[in-house]
Amino acid sequence: MLKTNFLHIFITILVISIYPWLETLAFDTQLKITLALIFLLGIPHGAIDHILLRKKKQSTKQQIQFYAFYLGLIGAYVITWIVFPYFSLVVFFLISFFHFGQSQFSDVKIEESSKGKKLLYLSWGGSIISGLFYHHYDRLIEFFLETSHFNQTATIITPTSLSYFFVITSIATFILMAYLLLFKVNSKNRFFSEIGVFLLLHLAFYTLPPLLAFALYFAIWHSLKVLYEEYKYLGTKRKKFKFNHFIKELLPFTLMSVAGVLILLFAFSYFQFSISPFFLTIIFLSVLTLPHSVVMDNWYKKMQRK
Repeated sequence: MLKTNFLHIFITILVISIYPWLETLAFDTQLKITLALIFLLGIPHGAIDHILLRKKKQSTKQQIQFYAFYLGLIGAYVITWIVFPYFSLVVFFLISFFHFGQSQFSDVKIEESSKGKKLLYLSWGGSIISGLFYHHYDRLIEFFLETSHFNQTATIITPTSLSYFFVITSIATFILMAYLLLFKVNSKNRFFSEIGVFLLLHLAFYTLPPLLAFALYFAIWHSLKVLYEEYKYLGTKRKKFKFNHFIKELLPFTLMSVAGVLILLFAFSYFQFSISPFFLTIIFLSVLTLPHSVVMDNWYKKMQRK
């Protein structure tokens, strides 16, 4: 964990150091950079979900069941977005809180069934995401208001309620990290390392434009970390497994997902639907995140049992 953080820290400090130049970039350019990082790292980190839980002798029926479950969740969530947009948004936030926190602390040697560990997942992810909103409230609310389905967002997520949520989740994160990392696993190095990461991320959110801040966290801190874990895992399962083999595994579903989002962007632009590219990207990420987070939760539990 500590070793893999060095690359993330270096990239983050480098990006923060050039933030005055990044702020001069046009919004369209920032959106293109964000989408590029999502395509290059974000989507690929979930492109081998079908492999992570695969058994040595998996029947055709089991494979069909997995794809039916995965695609079924995606389809159901798309319909939920159309019928209940605000409910779907809340679900996406909660899933993201847990998923981001789990990817950060899954290696801590405490049972995944531990309530304290689950609360840490939620509080850490909640502080990270609400921190991004807290530092860029006005701009991010504008993104929501550009889509007619979310024109009441500003009355639901107010600066005051967001501030309370951000402070509460941040305090809870510090308390839970102290309890779990200092008292449960007796790791001072990990505790202070996580404190540093936590503060560095919020510094990045404070200084960088919101889209680029999100791209930095999602692509570099989350997706790249998970890709590294997946690569190591497959290396233990297959003889002479090399990086080019890993890329080949990632490509099929990555290309399918990228093609899917490009088709959606083109369709919404061509038919002039009243939804912004920003929010369409959020919806696309959310419908992929739901089944992916379920797979990763099971995978992390599987890895801990070994």
